[in-house]
Amino acid sequence: MISYTNPVKGALSPADIDRTPLIPQHYALRNGKVVHYFTDNHIELMKIDFIFGVGTALQTKKMQAASAINLMTNGTQRHSSREIAEFLDFRGIIMEKTNDEVSSTLTVYCMPRYLDELLPLVREMIEEAVYPQDEFDIFIAKRKQKLMSNMQRTSYVARNRFMECLYGSDHPMGRFAVPADLDLLTVQDVREFRRCYLDFSHLDIVVGGAVTEADLAVFDKVFGGCECTGYEVVALPEPGDAVAGLHKVRVPDAVQTTLRVGRRLPFKWNDVDYSRFMVVSTLLGGYFGSRLMSNIREDKGYTYGIHAMTQVRRGSIDFFVTTDVAADKAEPALKEIMFEMDRLCREPVGKEELELVRNCMLGDFMRSVDGVFERSERFCQMMTSGVTEQFTDNYMSVLEVGATTTNDIMSMAQRILRQDDMTVVMAGDC
Repeated sequence: MISYTNPVKGALSPADIDRTPLIPQHYALRNGKVVHYFTDNHIELMKIDFIFGVGTALQTKKMQAASAINLMTNGTQRHSSREIAEFLDFRGIIMEKTNDEVSSTLTVYCMPRYLDELLPLVREMIEEAVYPQDEFDIFIAKRKQKLMSNMQRTSYVARNRFMECLYGSDHPMGRFAVPADLDLLTVQDVREFRRCYLDFSHLDIVVGGAVTEADLAVFDKVFGGCECTGYEVVALPEPGDAVAGLHKVRVPDAVQTTLRVGRRLPFKWNDVDYSRFMVVSTLLGGYFGSRLMSNIREDKGYTYGIHAMTQVRRGSIDFFVTTDVAADKAEPALKEIMFEMDRLCREPVGKEELELVRNCMLGDFMRSVDGVFERSERFCQMMTSGVTEQFTDNYMSVLEVGATTTNDIMSMAQRILRQDDMTVVMAGDC
């Protein structure tokens, strides 16, 4: 657990947080590949992330990367999909597959005692996945149905249009599949993506849980002899100019409307100003007592929840406010969102409110890393987005008592929360 000792009652201080557990230990395999690991021997479970440093940015057809990572576990040259499923079920092993623009990840949860049996199977999947035609056809049919369902969800439609406006439809961040795209994808396309990218050279391994020296020796035994040539980190293209203003997207028969308001931020992840803006974002809508929650949920009753947040991506950072409201409340809710942004630009924040937000942010940080799996997941996210602990240094520095003033808040709000710079998406039966 992350330890915290507060010498001054009532005043949280970043200096009191022991950040040592946030840094993984490293174990070098014989071939030079490194296993990053977080140890907690009180947990009788292990989480292993096999992260391939490639994603949708390198695919030649939409859904190619997602198909490649998802179908990797559906049959090898030596084992059928059914045999693999039975192996995993009998041992209570769970596998999850995810991908984004720059990474494709196989996450495994297992008991440490099964590591000797599990890792050879994972190696077999990476080296010998065959992608049977029937498994591919089933996967595509399911994905097509899921896409059709998602396109009826206002939150999904709003998110996609928002990203398209921020990055452009030709950018990996703003490019999304529709059902017709899946008709163009073949199993040969998927096999080619796996052959080029889902190999040991592109692989990083992160482990969390009851990790022992004996466990690490198993990783070396299974993966230490694999040929690894290294890989070039994916660099995303520069996005074009964002399209600001209001964008209404009609979703027929929708019972609610999703609002998404925001912009790309003019910061890099290692800019101290980005950490300062996170304080502004939290004040606006980052905790239950925030300005937006107090106004739009508690006072007006337009929504059950509204949130402001930032998201670090490789090479860029997004800021957005999002909420779901009844169709007839969409315009009034948007008006109140803009009002609260403008109020942060015009009125100084009280010192008590700023102190409350500072404490909330420190508390949220400690909760987010209070567990070996949480710390492992945080490290995985930092790896894929290219972030280092410099971000944490900046974050803690702006949360020191007195480090961020009410004038800092107003100045940052005036710089970033200009309404003319905001992209506004309203998705619903409008």
